[in-house]
Amino acid sequence: MSSKVIVLLLIVLSFRGGDTLLSGVENRKHIARLNDQDPLVGECISLTTDDNHSLQKIIRAIVNGEWHRVQLVLQLASESCTAEMRRGVYEALWIEWQQDKHIYNPLKILDFYKQLENESNVPKTLMEKIYQAFIARFAQLLSAPFHTDSRTSDFPQVTKLLSQLKESPQKYTRDIFETLFDDVLSLESSLSVAQRLGNFNASLEQLAMANLQFLNRSEILVNPSAHAVLLDNVCQLMKQPNFHHEVERFLLHEVYKLLPSKIYLLFIAQKVCLRKADNDKEYIYECSGSSNMCTNQRYEEQASLTVQHQISDVDNKTQFAFYNRYWNNHYLGIEDSIRGQPGVTKNVGGRVEIYWLNVVPVEKGVAIYDAATSSSVICGGDPAQWNQYYHYAYTRRAEDFDEHRKDCTWIIEDCSTLIEY
Repeated sequence: MSSKVIVLLLIVLSFRGGDTLLSGVENRKHIARLNDQDPLVGECISLTTDDNHSLQKIIRAIVNGEWHRVQLVLQLASESCTAEMRRGVYEALWIEWQQDKHIYNPLKILDFYKQLENESNVPKTLMEKIYQAFIARFAQLLSAPFHTDSRTSDFPQVTKLLSQLKESPQKYTRDIFETLFDDVLSLESSLSVAQRLGNFNASLEQLAMANLQFLNRSEILVNPSAHAVLLDNVCQLMKQPNFHHEVERFLLHEVYKLLPSKIYLLFIAQKVCLRKADNDKEYIYECSGSSNMCTNQRYEEQASLTVQHQISDVDNKTQFAFYNRYWNNHYLGIEDSIRGQPGVTKNVGGRVEIYWLNVVPVEKGVAIYDAATSSSVICGGDPAQWNQYYHYAYTRRAEDFDEHRKDCTWIIEDCSTLIEY
């Protein structure tokens, strides 16, 4: 429909007084005739009006409940000669749009918002108003699970909405959660909301985002019980098999920062080095000409380790494996046949097969145990275990750790910048 044709429609409706609109049937016939007109290029609408109510009725007649005709109204706005007219058309369109049942569906509001985003002259204040309507309605629908005492109740509409939101920018999700928390905290306790988040049915990324946002709110900073529940929620998320694949990297880093500082590098660093806690020049890597592990001064290729991790099926804890291409892709491991022998055993070496270890935060660093039995802890630095220049690493019994903390405590360093061999 050309601008001149739209002007004709506006004039016709204006002559009718603005209060008596054409009937639905007449509207459809009239617009059908208008649609058959040839477009007139280069025309400019200069109509001005202070009567937004009349303008709203005019737009209602153009659309007539068929919202695919919104494009005609947008054309009317874009061809208006004055900013006042454009603003009036857009605002009247939004007022009219709210009369439709679409206003109850946040995704329909979002569609309308995106449609207006493609227009260059929509007032920013109006765009913000529509965006906030989308956020508020979405948050309102998501609030239902937080107002029930049941942790097993199913809310299929909430699940469906969150699933449809996954493809939208993260900003939308963050703003929705922030409004959601504002709303539910006016009626529910921080602890109750934290507990409900533990049973919220959403994607792993959305759940990570929600728990992180809630952790940063002032209400949580003064509520240790709610804080503990949220940390447990995050720990449970991390144990999900696909967590590290489904959550984007920046968000993963934020989650890992909640871990003890001594081990979070195992999740975010591309490479790490394991250094003795009591000697800043002793790092663990394969001995020269041997598959045994030694502790020596750091050499870039030898000392840098790539980390893998998995969730144990037995105890649901995170296990780690360390390998280095310089060692012919050998993994840091313990020889099973002599593991757990009394005293000290020189059984730490490079293995072809992947070998899983438990890394446990301790005072001044971490302790590294075999994951299969947790009966042996990796140690180094005892001169009695050295053979000339081979400073062998070794294991002690796990129960002897406290007695030998000095040689069985390690520091994890970020070695991501080291040269790849």
